[in-house]
Amino acid sequence: MATVPPPEAPPTPPVPEPAGEPEPSTDQPVSARIRQLAETIGPTTLATALLVYFGYVATRARYQYFGVPLDMTGLSNQDLMLQGLEVVYVPAALMFLGVLTCVGIHAFVKWLLARDTGDDASTTHALLAYLIMLVGVLLIARAVIGMFVQGSDTSVIIGATPLSLAIGPAAVAYGTWVYTQQRGRTLMSRRLARNGALCAVGLFIAGLFWASTQLAWAYGTGRGEEDASALDLRPEVVIDTKEPLDGLPTGVTATRLDGSEKEGRAYRHRYAGFRLLLSSGGRLFLVTPDWELGRDRTIVLPYGDDIRVQLMPQP
Repeated sequence: MATVPPPEAPPTPPVPEPAGEPEPSTDQPVSARIRQLAETIGPTTLATALLVYFGYVATRARYQYFGVPLDMTGLSNQDLMLQGLEVVYVPAALMFLGVLTCVGIHAFVKWLLARDTGDDASTTHALLAYLIMLVGVLLIARAVIGMFVQGSDTSVIIGATPLSLAIGPAAVAYGTWVYTQQRGRTLMSRRLARNGALCAVGLFIAGLFWASTQLAWAYGTGRGEEDASALDLRPEVVIDTKEPLDGLPTGVTATRLDGSEKEGRAYRHRYAGFRLLLSSGGRLFLVTPDWELGRDRTIVLPYGDDIRVQLMPQP
């Protein structure tokens, strides 16, 4: 007798997986990525770092004009930050003016794109996009020449090379956007366009930072020149020492003092005619009223018990 096979078990329904947290989108716009980076760094930390950096650059250029390395001065980060306050005004003003200019240009381009939709308008919009991209390509070429052609007049103009580096890629990216708005279709994939926009933003920030550094260095050099031209207005510094000083600069007079004992210290030599350039790190940086770049030196004296300092204001 034939056996009857047992009935098959009904299929087990699939068990739904527990709902987890949605995966973060990897297709974020460039503005969102920049906002996240700014929130991560923090505005206070960024502002403090920029003030210290620009103060460092300007102060280094200022005292290097007198042949004094900044590391030798022993200035603290607080001193550098205070020096950076007076340097950052011009770069900040130029940056805000640049942002306003970009906003105005963008508003004009959007108005131009939305004004007409005919064939003539389409040709005009395409020409506008080509013109913006051409300007960007020329600026990139100018930046490359300034970076790699050493000894050329084009590479020493303050701000020309870094600003070309900042504006050139941004202009090419903006011209590409104008073209896509006019055509209604993209020229490249979304991922490639996003990566290109991030590169343009990075070059824009690097160019602005480079230009601000050049401006801070020029500002510090200008401050050094101003200091050198007004040294005669600073209080005169009279130094009494136990041991004689050698190699006195022109304009400093030496006087022999009578030996006098006070608490075991004897100051036998007096030097008059100095002007105080800086007092920091336990050192006195002294110059003369007629100090001239390339001719005179800066005298550095340790500030201790073996010297006595007197300040005489000028009328």
